[in-house]
Amino acid sequence: MQPVFTMQYGEFAVAEYLSSNIKDSSVFIPCSAQEKGIDLLLYRYKDNHNMTNTIQVKMSRSYKNNKWLYSLWFNRFDVPKNADWIILVGIYAKTPENINAKTKETKWDTVMLAFTNEEMTQFMSEVKQKKDPSKDDKMFGFGFDNPNNIYQTRGYLEERSMSKYLIENRISEIENSFRY
Repeated sequence: MQPVFTMQYGEFAVAEYLSSNIKDSSVFIPCSAQEKGIDLLLYRYKDNHNMTNTIQVKMSRSYKNNKWLYSLWFNRFDVPKNADWIILVGIYAKTPENINAKTKETKWDTVMLAFTNEEMTQFMSEVKQKKDPSKDDKMFGFGFDNPNNIYQTRGYLEERSMSKYLIENRISEIENSFRY
């Protein structure tokens, strides 16, 4: 008997975001674990053509550190050649000042960074150790106090703003990058 189909939360979050924000499109999910490098297929039928975007999703939960309210950590990975977009998803628990303090329930939210294949390939080539920049770092990370301003905090010589890669800042690029 085959197991019941499930999907990672990060993939679900990306699928929900894209289907809500890109009109006249659908998100397909491969049912086979054999499909390497692609977690989602963004699809649109327009002008008698099937158009697609292939998407790889990587996810991290948030961690606390001394400088940032939220920190995300990702393992270095090989960028799949068959993914048009790589989306990094961070899951974090909103702090009490962000939520209604009358409730004790935890409110969860996501932050997403969207990179083209070329951008992620370049990014990975720059993920280096701070102590010895001639060596690749095995991890990279981001820090933020609010989800509108995010910084690379590990894997680069100095902290650098990565806010331009937030998915809400890239949604029109994703929408206009469908391929026949």
